[in-house]
Amino acid sequence: MNKFKIHLETDTIIKHKNSITGIIYFDFNGILFPEKDWNDFIIVLLNNWMQSSYNILNGITSLEEFYFMDGHFFIRIQKINADECSVELIQNQSINLLEYKISVRDLFNKIFKNLLY
Repeated sequence: MNKFKIHLETDTIIKHKNSITGIIYFDFNGILFPEKDWNDFIIVLLNNWMQSSYNILNGITSLEEFYFMDGHFFIRIQKINADECSVELIQNQSINLLEYKISVRDLFNKIFKNLLY
């Protein structure tokens, strides 16, 4: 099974009025998405990603899109079977940058771990 990381750099977290931003991005074996040092609304992202992960893990849906708030980037995740899902990195609604397979449980655990920081 392919491995991935979610980089959340806690020392970059800043509160601006009613929003919290910081550096967050995915690393799929050296493919950084959307890019290294991507700054975005981390609380909103992690909340949305957690709900989408929960939906996939519990069979509520088999396909979810994990959006970034800034830019036109998202990750499309589709459950293949009980243990595995496919990942597509999408830019500008149509450019598929990578197709990858990961563990459903690993996805959920990594997003949940980042929520606990």
